[in-house]
Amino acid sequence: MTEDAAPPTEPAPAAAPDAAAAPEPPAKRPVRLASIVGSLAAAALCAAWFLPWLRVDDAIARDFHATVEREIAKRETRSAGAEEFLQIAEAMVAQGALRGTDLIHWLRASQTFSSELDAEINPGVQAEQHLRRLRLVQYLLYGIPLGAFLLLAHFLIHRFRRARAPVLILANMTGGAAVVTAFALDFSTGLVGQAIERGEAAVGIGWWLLVAGGSGLIVAGVFGVRVRNWWRVYFISAATAAALGVLALRYLETGGLW
Repeated sequence: MTEDAAPPTEPAPAAAPDAAAAPEPPAKRPVRLASIVGSLAAAALCAAWFLPWLRVDDAIARDFHATVEREIAKRETRSAGAEEFLQIAEAMVAQGALRGTDLIHWLRASQTFSSELDAEINPGVQAEQHLRRLRLVQYLLYGIPLGAFLLLAHFLIHRFRRARAPVLILANMTGGAAVVTAFALDFSTGLVGQAIERGEAAVGIGWWLLVAGGSGLIVAGVFGVRVRNWWRVYFISAATAAALGVLALRYLETGGLW
């Protein structure tokens, strides 16, 4: 008898083509130093509002509180601005300092309180330019933390990747506004400046964070550009800053924007 023939062997499967190979994971985009600097600066600006911008001795705080009470007592009725100003004076006595949030309330209350004082001291005459300056700084104190929060959220969500032109422009604008606001508060002159010279008051850490955070955002906005977008970032930032500066001066002089 002959043995049964062995069944034919099946051919080995052909190797999978390169196209069917598993796709390689996308390369990770590198973390950029400018984005890290920008995120730290934005975080500093967000924190600055809750820290002291100006520290004062107890005697200065009590004198200020007594002065506010005396001025309010001269009035037959108390306005909302006077009440808010008194609360700020009480906070100064309790804390020995003014935080960024206190300064926002101060500027808002001063628009009413200062106007009432000017009207009483000089009937029919009001320091409109001074009140416009208070409003302008108040707008900056509202806008800076908003811009800083948006920048911080962007850097964290995108994991410190390279920022695009609109983000860099916002960083330049927010940083510039912070630096301008820090020196617009003008702690170097007037009663505050005299108290600082006598050692009875001192600039607080919140003010220094405002300056440092604003400067850091400008650094991130200037050095975070690429070859193909540097001109756009610089030009739009400079043009926007110039336009806002002209509008601010126009507002201080006339009370309008046109």
